Amino acid sequence: MEELLDIGEVAARSGLAASALRYYEREQIIVSSDRKGLRRQYRSDVLRTLAVVSMCQRAGFSLAEIKRLLATGGGPEWKRFAAQKRDELRAQSEQLGSIAEQLDHALQCPSPNVFDCEHFQTSLREALPFGSGVLSAGST
Repeated sequence: MEELLDIGEVAARSGLAASALRYYEREQIIVSSDRKGLRRQYRSDVLRTLAVVSMCQRAGFSLAEIKRLLATGGGPEWKRFAAQKRDELRAQSEQLGSIAEQLDHALQCPSPNVFDCEHFQTSLREALPFGSGVLSAGST
């Protein structure tokens, strides 16, 4: 019979607060196996699940996406979902890189007012869904 871990031990090993563990249980991300008095008991594989949750959160997964990923159990559906999310993350990374480059330019711009900078104005026009038709030159 597998030894169960007390909620306090899971909290200590995972670095998560007991309240976070209870929240994940309410959200059906983890499941307690038993209770010892009022304290929840978990199987040791809960730590792997919590590590997956943590990794996914750092990657920007929503709670719904994490639940969907965990529901695959690591089977073939997991690869399809992971590939889709990887592509989204790469697209976000490219977009963030572009924004960082625009900020680099704005920080180094010799113009006394960055809002008057032609390069910055172009970036602003590209930021809106309808582009240049919305902003006229010289507007802030």
